[in-house]
Amino acid sequence: MKFSPGNPILIANVKLKTSKTVVAKLAIDTGASLVMLPQWLTYELGIKIDPAKYLQTSTASSIIKVPQVVIPEIIWLEKSVKRVTAIVKDLPSETGVDGLLGLSFLKHFRLDIDFRKGILTLT
Repeated sequence: MKFSPGNPILIANVKLKTSKTVVAKLAIDTGASLVMLPQWLTYELGIKIDPAKYLQTSTASSIIKVPQVVIPEIIWLEKSVKRVTAIVKDLPSETGVDGLLGLSFLKHFRLDIDFRKGILTLT
């Protein structure tokens, strides 16, 4: 994937698959343990939130409880991972992205980022 070296964040257009496919704009975040999706997107995908499956996570200023879900399949750069654990949390609209592409997806691959050349490779 090519990107502008001056961009403050790297954005991935990711396919999320259940019985339907939705494309989400996710910030690539190697510091996020899990994929993070907004609540409206989980509803759009038909993923139900189980009240018994919440976990604690930390934000910049506090520790909060968020729903944990499983995405049946995530596809990015022609690479696919099934049954990806994610949390449900809305980001501020100012971020310009729907959520975060975290390690619960990225850990399945080798990720090389050449910031000077503006090239990201997923193998």
